[in-house]
Amino acid sequence: MKIFSVLSIVFIFIGLLLFGLNLMVGSYTEPIVLFGFISLLVGVVLSFLAIAKGEKGTLKFISLISFFVMLFLIAWFEPFQVLRIITWLKNDI
Repeated sequence: MKIFSVLSIVFIFIGLLLFGLNLMVGSYTEPIVLFGFISLLVGVVLSFLAIAKGEKGTLKFISLISFFVMLFLIAWFEPFQVLRIITWLKNDI
């Protein structure tokens, strides 16, 4: 059963949709970005769980690679998004 692999792709896709929604809105919306970031992290954790459980297939590696590619693209095209997330998390903790 490849449940962790499928769930990791689902959460990565949800994170991508939320970051895309934030770009379409035009202004910076903290809850959308926060939920997008959290769903990306949940997707990566599920991908690592799939690797640790030894699930068959390459879906777990695709979600792991897509996480790093998406973070690179976000940091490349919207560098202040990353700074806003870090600053917001630092000030709230």
